[in-house]
Amino acid sequence: MSSATAIAIEHLPDAPRLDPNVGDTLFQKVGIVTAVAGAALLVGWVIDDTPGKRQFYYSYLWGYMWALSVALGALFWNLIHHVTAAGWSVGIRRIFENIHRALPVLAVLFIPIAIGIGTIYKWSHADDLKNGKQIWLSPAFFLIRIAIYFSVWILYSNLMRKWSLQCDATDDLEERKKIQRKMEFYAPSGVLLLALTATFAVFDLVMSLNYHWFSTIFGVIFWADSIRGSLVSCVLIVLALHSAGYLKHTITREHFHDMGKLMFGFTVFWTYVSFSQYFLYWYGNIPEETKFYWDRRAGSWYLMSILLPICFFGVPFLILLPRGNKRNPKVIGFVAAWVLAFQMFHLYWEIMPEGLKANVHDRPSAGFSPHWLDAASIVMFGGVMIGSVLYGFRNHSLIPIRDVRLGESIHHEVDEFGDPA
Repeated sequence: MSSATAIAIEHLPDAPRLDPNVGDTLFQKVGIVTAVAGAALLVGWVIDDTPGKRQFYYSYLWGYMWALSVALGALFWNLIHHVTAAGWSVGIRRIFENIHRALPVLAVLFIPIAIGIGTIYKWSHADDLKNGKQIWLSPAFFLIRIAIYFSVWILYSNLMRKWSLQCDATDDLEERKKIQRKMEFYAPSGVLLLALTATFAVFDLVMSLNYHWFSTIFGVIFWADSIRGSLVSCVLIVLALHSAGYLKHTITREHFHDMGKLMFGFTVFWTYVSFSQYFLYWYGNIPEETKFYWDRRAGSWYLMSILLPICFFGVPFLILLPRGNKRNPKVIGFVAAWVLAFQMFHLYWEIMPEGLKANVHDRPSAGFSPHWLDAASIVMFGGVMIGSVLYGFRNHSLIPIRDVRLGESIHHEVDEFGDPA
């Protein structure tokens, strides 16, 4: 093993663990905020006077889908790290592991959505389902599929994290290499299954809100959202650790540069797949296909529809174009926060117009009208995600301290042309 790869724990450039007092204090504070937001949601469910408590369920679904997308995106980054046997990303891998460890919690938090199927999904009591949709869109089969999706996600999440921690716990180099090969062997199947299950999950959870509308690329758009959302979340977590004095010499400007390039790439990818869907539906001009966009031209939803490509594509695209901006922590931190906010915005734009319909044939009668339950939902699920990361940092190292490629990550450099040195 080369000197660029091998590195002893005592020679790590930064403290590999979070101070216990700091970790406990932060975890408790996040727990309190999350509990308060959860209590507010419960109160909202009790006092909600909309038909079927519609406002509560759609606000909850919005926050839930945002948290789920970030967790699934983090699982993708963890798996693709092992598929490619990457070295530069070892230093940030533990952050993704801690993000996607929220999946078991999200499985439990699916219960309110299961209870609210009759309100959220019009197909659950529709009498005009045709061409096999009556079989696919049945509450029982819907819940069975959700259980299958979470089983796959949690299985790969737990396996990758378990083996990563096992690698940390052994001094035997050959044993660590064996564990690494095991992760690299199982990761490709994980990527394939994750792609399939996440695609069908967003079909079930979001696209079926209007069961007469369909899009074969809808899952890819969700994928682009999830991958970019988890990446910018990782950037923000690294910046928070840096501000607290951690990992400054382990995760450097070189890593920010690479993460910035990936942020730029997936910004273009999201725009490509989103515009492809819009252009094909506009050109075809078939009512069943254009209805999704037609609904989002009503009232102030139209303004949101105009802002979305400008803010979710134009702003990050232009800022991330210069090489220097991708190496500037302040600039890339701003872009990361901006993208994460507009990922929430995008999901809101996809979900909420459906919640304002009396039935599937109606156009939304009102425009963008935020509710305090929306804020409570996003704060609670944001707390769940942050709490998951902090819980992982409290109990284990911030980085995979005995990964066989950790030295390669620490010494990672990008030359003037943007390629690994």
